[in-house]
Amino acid sequence: MHPWHLRLIKLWNTYKLQSYRPVIPTEVNHARLLGDIAALLQQPVERIETLWAEYQGLMAAKRHISRLDQVGTLSSEEAFVIHCLSALFQPPALIEIGTHQGKSTRRILDSIAFLQLQTAVTCFDIEDLVRYFDAAEATLVLRDVTDSVEQDILDRYAPGIIYLDAHPWHLLKNVIAAVLRREDWLLAIHDCSPILCNPKMTISRDQPSLITARTGHWERHVLAEVFGLDDPLDARLNELESDSHFLRIFGTQHGLGVILPKALLAA
Repeated sequence: MHPWHLRLIKLWNTYKLQSYRPVIPTEVNHARLLGDIAALLQQPVERIETLWAEYQGLMAAKRHISRLDQVGTLSSEEAFVIHCLSALFQPPALIEIGTHQGKSTRRILDSIAFLQLQTAVTCFDIEDLVRYFDAAEATLVLRDVTDSVEQDILDRYAPGIIYLDAHPWHLLKNVIAAVLRREDWLLAIHDCSPILCNPKMTISRDQPSLITARTGHWERHVLAEVFGLDDPLDARLNELESDSHFLRIFGTQHGLGVILPKALLAA
């Protein structure tokens, strides 16, 4: 596709989407968030409150907010959800798909060090734009895993946590479907908020380079399809249960979704 043609498409999409103007909230209801985390993980809310107090100290010491921002990347509250998952399940591996500059990775690495875990962090992306961690801290793999999720990740690494922050439809669908076929991997998905869901997407599923906050994101569309709902804005999507997994979308800035196998909780 010629650059001028791509520009025309972007301009046309912008014109059609003038009524869709997502505004990322700056405030999070912390009491509700901590209660929701405790409910999903079947933990006393007091334990989650203690973890939050400790995590706030970590954020201040590492200057996460001033260095890493809160919008367009993993926010403090979203990173805390992953911190809780790591504290409870102590995963041997944490896989990040969609690393970009590594801001989210930085939060995750600091969390793992704070918890004194031996978790190995591996990041997948299609280009190296990393600025916030080095090769001694995490492994960067330059590979598109859209069609190889199981062989490149699920079958290759010890079961742990996947953090998915990439927006192409087919990548989202394949990662989510692959995780739901297993009962030993946790999945955290960025950008699942209804605010970032445009119910009338005007780009096709095969145009990943055109996805922006102005077009809307595919995450809720894919989750709705996978879990059998017709409307991606259906409130039931925020708290679902299948025979083998729980899905919870937390009320954070971007809406962090977590898919948790029941077998892990039982263990």
